[in-house]
Amino acid sequence: MIERTANYKINNTTFRVTYGDITQLTADALVSSDDNYLSMGGGVSESLLRRGGDVIQIEARKHVPLKIGDVAVTSAGKLSAKYIFHAVTIDYTNMIYASEDSVRAATLKCMQLADTLGVRLIAFPALGTGVASFPFQLAAEVMTCTIADYLTGDTSVELVTLTLFARELVRNSDLNLFFERAVGLASISTQSKRLNTLLAEIERIVGRMNAPSLSKRVAELQVELKHAQGVLVDTPEDFVPLHQVSKHVVDLSSDTQASAMWSDNQLEAEVIRTKRDGLLTQLNIQTSNLNRFQIEKAKYGGQLVPPRLEIAIEDVSKEISETQSQLDALRGKLVSFGLR
Repeated sequence: MIERTANYKINNTTFRVTYGDITQLTADALVSSDDNYLSMGGGVSESLLRRGGDVIQIEARKHVPLKIGDVAVTSAGKLSAKYIFHAVTIDYTNMIYASEDSVRAATLKCMQLADTLGVRLIAFPALGTGVASFPFQLAAEVMTCTIADYLTGDTSVELVTLTLFARELVRNSDLNLFFERAVGLASISTQSKRLNTLLAEIERIVGRMNAPSLSKRVAELQVELKHAQGVLVDTPEDFVPLHQVSKHVVDLSSDTQASAMWSDNQLEAEVIRTKRDGLLTQLNIQTSNLNRFQIEKAKYGGQLVPPRLEIAIEDVSKEISETQSQLDALRGKLVSFGLR
């Protein structure tokens, strides 16, 4: 198994997809996948029990029985965490196994509990993909989209880690499929929504400036974004149109900032914030492209990698560096306004 890690920035939270052993992670909360009796008899739940100690199961028994999609909270025993969130992915009482709805519900409840309990760092396994036999690719789609959507709202969580670990009955090819699907989806589904919000914000600001030419460009970009979103629905791996829109949004924000003598510091700060958010969107799309190229490269095993792939990786890496530099500069500007 080739170890990989992909990081995405969604608002103020980092969303990480990686290979590793969840029991070895330092986090405030570790998520376990278990049955409705929290028997902790296999897979990730058994590993957490083995390393964390019997106190975890003693506490868990106070919560049973549960329903599929429920989440119970216990301490983490000897593990380097405060809590274990026990997500129910099998209901043995009614012989119900993991589904899209139950995995989505459990993932969302874990994120909500994280905010309720003041958790800053939370780590998930691939829920339901062990004994519950939930398909890896579908788990990636459901969990990634649920987490990414949640992070677009208000949250105090700073890092969400989706951790993949090879174990008995889990093929490396399944983990690789999960990773490829997850990094393809991570934050991308939210980026198109964010671009909608950014364009609406620019439209509001431009309206206050009474700038018809800028208003026309906003309308044109809204049409372009709608087209890009359609492409993403038909071909989820095709980020190019969305990437172009994100660039155009950043350009429009720059032109908006340059088009006025700013007597209203708050309005100017709003324009700069919009540009920053556009750059964050651009950075996430670039990161997705880089990971897609790196996954493709890994399949060659280091032998006879096509030059076009090496060039693509080099180009995207350069784009990411340039975007990060622009973001750093904008953050400095926002600090001068007393903002972040």
